[in-house]
This record gives sequence, structure tokens and C-alpha cells, in this order.
Amino acid sequence: MATQIPRVPHLVGTNKIVRLEDIYDNIGDICGISKLTDAPPEGAETASIRSLVSNGTIRRATVKLANGKIRTVYMTAANCPKVGALETLEYQTGLTIKTAYFSERVTLG
Repeated sequence: MATQIPRVPHLVGTNKIVRLEDIYDNIGDICGISKLTDAPPEGAETASIRSLVSNGTIRRATVKLANGKIRTVYMTAANCPKVGALETLEYQTGLTIKTAYFSERVTLG
């Protein structure tokens, strides 16, 4: 059975705290997300992933890894143009990102 990656507090942007998987060591600068290692900054508030996605603070980016698996990475709205910079970075130990993009659904009425 596969082991799950633990969820730890991360700082999204400068003022939102959310619990995310601990994968943002190598890609956190590009995504605008950093792991909280000490006390949170003054005025930071906690939020859920769903609320941050719905109000547009963060977006879900899809990454394809070198072993063929597909994963979801969260990025701040300000850092969305940098999604291509995720390619060739290390997702986890030994897993390299081959492609990174935003998947869009189009609903025709």
C-alpha cells in the first residue's frame, strides 16, 4: 500500500496558512508557497484549499512526472505565469517534472 505524504502548514503568499503536502521544498519559490518552520507572520489567517481556489488566490496546476504519473500542485495567482519553470525540477526525491500546465475545462451550453 502506498504511503501518503504528510500534510504540514504552508504559507500561501504572505498572509494565508493552509495545510498542504510536504512537496514544496524544491518548487515552493516558483509556486509562491513556503513551508512554515517557525511562528506564522503577524496577521496571517488559516484557510482551506477549497476556499482559496474558489476565491482565486491559488490555482491547481497539473504536473506530469518522469515515471508517467500525474500530480496536482497549487500555485498562487501571481505566480501562474511561471508554471513552465516547474519543468525539469524535482517533485520529490528522484521524481522529475516533465511537463506542467493548467488544465482547463470548457463547457459548451
